[in-house]
Amino acid sequence: MSFQRLAIILTLSILAVQTAAAAKATPSGAAIEEGARQAIQVMSDYLRTSKSFSFKTEVQYDDVLPSGQIITFSAQNSISLVRPNGIFVNHLSDTGNRKFWFNGREICLLDPMNGTYATELFSGNTDKALEHMIHVLKFTPPLADFLYENPAKALLAHSIQGFVVGKSVIQGTPTTHLAFVDELLDWQIWIQDGKLPLPIRFAITYKTINNSPQYVATFSGWDFTSRLPSTLFQPEL
Repeated sequence: MSFQRLAIILTLSILAVQTAAAAKATPSGAAIEEGARQAIQVMSDYLRTSKSFSFKTEVQYDDVLPSGQIITFSAQNSISLVRPNGIFVNHLSDTGNRKFWFNGREICLLDPMNGTYATELFSGNTDKALEHMIHVLKFTPPLADFLYENPAKALLAHSIQGFVVGKSVIQGTPTTHLAFVDELLDWQIWIQDGKLPLPIRFAITYKTINNSPQYVATFSGWDFTSRLPSTLFQPEL
């Protein structure tokens, strides 16, 4: 099976995780409050200073039935990144499990439940690999925006409005709540206050789709200190 065909099949349940993949290119910065832009940039700068990190997410995502009824599914992601060329994602969900690897030499996508996989040789860094996957292979890894060298650039690439909603406590963590408008979707992010400006929650509303389905990811387990072994980024097929 070709990578593109498998990627299209497997992406149906996780396509929601990437704002840039769903939005048409529009001029950025038209009406983004400076406070909102600065908060995104501070978070981005913190993430890009680390050569490696890992995190987990709990996800709720909607599927709209032909009748218009919304069904909400759950998923869990374990994501690891080593710059310049290592990404591993373990995706478990109500609609199927996926594993994804990039190690600087190849891209591999596995559907363990059906025993299918696809690989493609690719040499480059993580940013180039993400661009190749999204635009050529038509597959978007979960929460890909946060894996770029400059997450702020990826997140704000298509935003036309943005503002600070206010303060919010997410699972006991004080955060700053931001809201943004793209042409085809709205998105929100909650960033931890204080010395660790980490994303705590990320939400997308697909406003151009019937009944405006949502995707909500809550982050946990951020780890910037543990050594990630090279074997983690080698496909297990």
